[in-house]
Amino acid sequence: MKVKEGLYNILFGPDRSSSSSPTTPTSSTSKFTSAAASLKVPPGALANLTSHSIHALQNLSSFTPRPGSEPCPASVPAYRRAAVLLGLFAGRNGELYVVLSKRSSRLRSHGGDTAIPGGRFEPTDSDLEYTARREAYEEIGLPIDSTKAVKLCQLPPFLSANELVVTPYVVLLTDHTIQPHLNPREVDSLFSLPLVSFLYHNPPRPLRKSLHLPPNPDPEALRHMPANEVSPISDWHTCRDIVWLGGNRIRRHTFWDERNPIRGLTSDILIMAAAIAYGEKPQFSLHSPRQPSQADLIKLAFDSPIAVKKFRVKPRMQFLKTPDAFSFTKSYERTNDELEQPQDEKADFPLAPPIEEGKGNGGVRKPKL
Repeated sequence: MKVKEGLYNILFGPDRSSSSSPTTPTSSTSKFTSAAASLKVPPGALANLTSHSIHALQNLSSFTPRPGSEPCPASVPAYRRAAVLLGLFAGRNGELYVVLSKRSSRLRSHGGDTAIPGGRFEPTDSDLEYTARREAYEEIGLPIDSTKAVKLCQLPPFLSANELVVTPYVVLLTDHTIQPHLNPREVDSLFSLPLVSFLYHNPPRPLRKSLHLPPNPDPEALRHMPANEVSPISDWHTCRDIVWLGGNRIRRHTFWDERNPIRGLTSDILIMAAAIAYGEKPQFSLHSPRQPSQADLIKLAFDSPIAVKKFRVKPRMQFLKTPDAFSFTKSYERTNDELEQPQDEKADFPLAPPIEEGKGNGGVRKPKL
């Protein structure tokens, strides 16, 4: 299916004010020029971004993985390697947005789920970066051309539920006139979200508007939200622990966008990308106690007695008993206000501090584990 509109129109719709749509600058300031040079992009590609967003891009561009979390280990066979292309672009209010897709509901594997475009390595691929670019082109029509999708960094590999080792590549889309071509066999639709939103448990009001959430959480809606493993109840972020390889307890996160939830591996990748970009820890508890790193999980999947040496591996995850639901009290509204911070000069969406144990719960009881 060919989509005739440009990328920005597809993701935000054609009816928008001129102030929120990207425009081509008539001149480039020295700030844009120096930042563009360091990122190896045309100066005009940064003209619609805030200084906070430009700094986030520079953080991604300078990212270096920690020792022990480098590229896909040699022990992983080629047929169990995959890559995804995390495409960022200048969205509304000069913030960084990420392109996401809703997988076709007809797919047998993860049908209807939110995904970052990508797929398996093929023998004809020169490397995993090419895999990510090729798959993004085949699925949604993002250009393979590295001048239109400029590489910012390569993130450490992740282990998926079906035990593929997935390497994410973060790119900046510099051309808003890109016309996506959705492959109907693989993708139902496209949408986008602010990258910074994946650092929040309770987003502040300016960000809630961009996420199409009410200014304050609706008490009735909160009653129907899934229970959290930790943290007060939220209408944006929830988490649950599962038991995976070797009996290890792993925390899985879900973000409840109105178009489609973002969960599992996709959430994990977006949380890491946002944390690197904005130099902040998430507002929620990211890992279970003693949770293995992704590098350790990959070793368990490929270099241990429980390794499965097959092309396809069925998920070996076991969901724990659902936590008791939170009891709701009127004091929650006060709690949400306390988590909000006034806007500063750096960004439209300032980061709130992480929730600390025993503080700011406002009468909302934590679930029994």
